[in-house]
Amino acid sequence: MHKRRTARHTRQNLPQTPIELDVTGLSIEGRGVARHDGKTVFVRGALPGESVSARLEKRHSRYDEATLIECFTTSPDRIKPACRHYQECGGCDLQHLDLDKQLGFKESAVLDQLSRFASVTPTQVEAPIKSATAGYRRSARIGINQLQRDGSLIIGFRRRNSNKLTRIEHCMVLDPRADQLFSVLYRELEHFSDLKLLTHLDITLGDDSGALTFRATRQPSDELIEALKRVSNTLSLQLYLELNDHQLTSIGSTPHLTYKLPDADITLQFEPDDFLQVNSEVNRRMVSQALEWLSPKATDKVLDLYCGLGNFTLALAKQAGQVTGVEGSMKMVERAQGNAALNHCDNTRFHCADLSQDCSATAWMRQKYDLILLDPPRSGAAELARSLSKTGARSILYIACNPSVLVRDSATLTSQGYRMTRFCVLDMFPQTSHVESMALFEKKR
Repeated sequence: MHKRRTARHTRQNLPQTPIELDVTGLSIEGRGVARHDGKTVFVRGALPGESVSARLEKRHSRYDEATLIECFTTSPDRIKPACRHYQECGGCDLQHLDLDKQLGFKESAVLDQLSRFASVTPTQVEAPIKSATAGYRRSARIGINQLQRDGSLIIGFRRRNSNKLTRIEHCMVLDPRADQLFSVLYRELEHFSDLKLLTHLDITLGDDSGALTFRATRQPSDELIEALKRVSNTLSLQLYLELNDHQLTSIGSTPHLTYKLPDADITLQFEPDDFLQVNSEVNRRMVSQALEWLSPKATDKVLDLYCGLGNFTLALAKQAGQVTGVEGSMKMVERAQGNAALNHCDNTRFHCADLSQDCSATAWMRQKYDLILLDPPRSGAAELARSLSKTGARSILYIACNPSVLVRDSATLTSQGYRMTRFCVLDMFPQTSHVESMALFEKKR
């Protein structure tokens, strides 16, 4: 009760009239930064150099949050968003910023945080790995909801700052092979009166094939299954069903899903619920650049942490003497082993371990390595970073999907005698404020 009263009190105390602000910067989340009554205000949709009116949405002790209403002075970097759903959909948040400026902003933001909070300045900043700004996503989760009041069907993504869905008819960042997805779903499903059992679907695309996985709270009727088959057949995708037990069930034929890393002559097989890098082109170039930066020799021993299904491991194995891959999921370890066999990479070994815990006593961690690659989740590799220097590795390549944990772990690595010699941002998610980066640490001589 007390929390609900507090929430109402907070909303009632927000100004009912817009406030006027001068925007001076851009936050790491892509929001305009301004000051009002001596307090920082983050303004969604505003750009540096703009004078704006904004509506306060939330108040916090140290900062406030607001949404742009009108620009009095417009930044020359502002462009018209290409997507008609941009104002409502929460998927993209930087379509109003010039495309080249998006990358510049991301690079500057990470470098600034590295300098300010870790006292790290890369010896060399490389050109970003760029991406097409549309049609780049090979996987996505799409919500399904049927409104109780009138039975209308909503298929789409979450609204901005909301758990509710907004109806989507076309997504410009999805792979073109999914162009018909929304229209086909509406056509085949909107006449059903009880779709509450469907919560969402996942689309996952390989190079030459793909899958649609529908999540259901109970077994669908035969009629609904036939409709889902028509959807998948129209899009030439394999159909899967996932029930409450989280077990995937294939419906119909299920040829292998694959993608290639041409520069390394590698083919990787995967299942619909495996983790894949969303942007296939950036992934290919990222793996190639990882090989270039690490430059493994035929005598090198390499450790690949958070190896997944072998995305980096097998490419490294083509050049190194031996590669050890470690992953937290036994299912993914088995997938990596299968991919190693498929690509005749006999110089690989794989282990399953919880990499968020202290692994210093494991047999694989007590070995010496020449090179290390790690591609951790958003939580980073705080525990591992404290012990990597014990391996004697001359170089450590860190792939980061969260700038704040890169800052934290960079400080740890530099305290152990490494220096960041090369850095670049990866345009894995164009049109969004999400930042991925690659940093090479080399042992000081």
